[in-house]
Amino acid sequence: MLDWTAFTAKHGPVPRYRQIAEWIAGAVASGELAHGTALPSETQLADYADVSVDTVRQALSVLREQGVIVTSQGIGSFVAEN
Repeated sequence: MLDWTAFTAKHGPVPRYRQIAEWIAGAVASGELAHGTALPSETQLADYADVSVDTVRQALSVLREQGVIVTSQGIGSFVAEN
């Protein structure tokens, strides 16, 4: 199980939304986040990562485009099935 509070954004050339997306994608690739696992809400992710909800939305958008997650409006985001 992934410790959502373990993420720490770093200052530098990589935008924070990319850092979040890469961290979640890495957790999926390593099996730390199993297929079908629900992600915390956008608000919770923003609190855990100490970023804005807009930053989290950008990260989730990248993950959706990559096919890493699926989102159902009003239900939440989940790790996609392969």
